[in-house]
Amino acid sequence: MPPAQSPVPTLIPGPIPDAVLRDVYSSDQDMYPVSLPYARLHAWVDACQDLSVCFHFDQGDNSLASSAAAGYADGGPGSGSGGRLAVGHGRDGAGSAAGGIVAGVVIVLPLRRPFWEDLLRGRVKEWEIEPRNMFAFPEQDSDDRHGRNGKSEGEEVGLHVYHIEKFGMWFRGQGNKRFSELALEEVMTRVQVRREWKIVGMSALTATPAGKMAFERLGFSTTGYKELFVAGGQGHDETTDKGPLEIVCVYPGDRMEPDRVAGRGVITSVSEMTAKSLTTPGID
Repeated sequence: MPPAQSPVPTLIPGPIPDAVLRDVYSSDQDMYPVSLPYARLHAWVDACQDLSVCFHFDQGDNSLASSAAAGYADGGPGSGSGGRLAVGHGRDGAGSAAGGIVAGVVIVLPLRRPFWEDLLRGRVKEWEIEPRNMFAFPEQDSDDRHGRNGKSEGEEVGLHVYHIEKFGMWFRGQGNKRFSELALEEVMTRVQVRREWKIVGMSALTATPAGKMAFERLGFSTTGYKELFVAGGQGHDETTDKGPLEIVCVYPGDRMEPDRVAGRGVITSVSEMTAKSLTTPGID
């Protein structure tokens, strides 16, 4: 007789608590050391709260303990799916949100198409995104969304996945979906109610090989823009691997990516912009 399958605990999406957001910020700074103030990250989440989602398991779900005993999915607790799918960091998922155990988070930025396309090509850097004029917002006046023929004219929007992370306590269920698939499906479900938006694509800046593989699996491809983090310049201590890192940007069409960039030092990591076209050809 085959062994009984462990029940999958109930996964509940909700807003990201400030404590969890601060944890996300700290881990991002360790992995992707750019000068992004916490206030900017908080402003992104505040500006579009429905696309910043914390997933948690209901602590009252009796299936939680039995599923925990059965093990973890997507590589185990603290597994690094890496990158801007920036998963793991050794956490055990023991944090709580809305009375449940945190399973993971996703933060997506809805950019107006001109700014989104500039982001894909490196003309706008991720840390430069300003929600007040770069985000797409729901129109207050429905008349503003209609053209001369009276038909609705949706604003073209690109969805940039700033952060997606599963914590240690993640169980694969609902058709064996990975957390990345489930999280982005939840985002797209929420986006669909924004009838004033016309989604043209999605993007993500990947920072680890595992993250790149994850987004490739989701159908993303490189745009040609990369950020090289270079160590070994003035003030860098090679024995402790500490000191300032220089960011060298490589734009679409450039061929500069040697082991040493213009004699500045050793490349310690590479972040790569990826994108996926949803309705308009030529994005990816």
